[in-house]
Amino acid sequence: MDCGTGPAPAKLPERCISREPTSGRLVMLCRGRKGFQYIAGERMPEAYNRALGLSYEQVEAMEYGALFGFDEELADPDRVRQVREELGLPVGPIGAAPAPPPSRPAPRPAATSALPEDIGNFAPWFEEALAQGRKKR
Repeated sequence: MDCGTGPAPAKLPERCISREPTSGRLVMLCRGRKGFQYIAGERMPEAYNRALGLSYEQVEAMEYGALFGFDEELADPDRVRQVREELGLPVGPIGAAPAPPPSRPAPRPAATSALPEDIGNFAPWFEEALAQGRKKR
């Protein structure tokens, strides 16, 4: 998938890697594009993002933008940094500080699935947004 550059803050990376919380599969997020694409990979998202030189706040802003649009307030890494600092979460380059534990246990994949068990990489608001969407159905 060619990410290109979409209508999003220039301080966001062209792409980053995360996990889709309901399945635990690796996904690639592209700047300026809502949604994501499943990808194959063996490493944790943090390893890919660290290799790309990304910060915690860049990744979280990309996750927010992919879900809610890149024109939203929390699709800006500077705003995400303020929120993370207020909450006492790590900021700056990934790997400079230990990643915080998920705010609640991540759902476990089906026993027959070969998916990794640690899927708490999306920000906690992502799981809450999914739960809200399920309630509306």
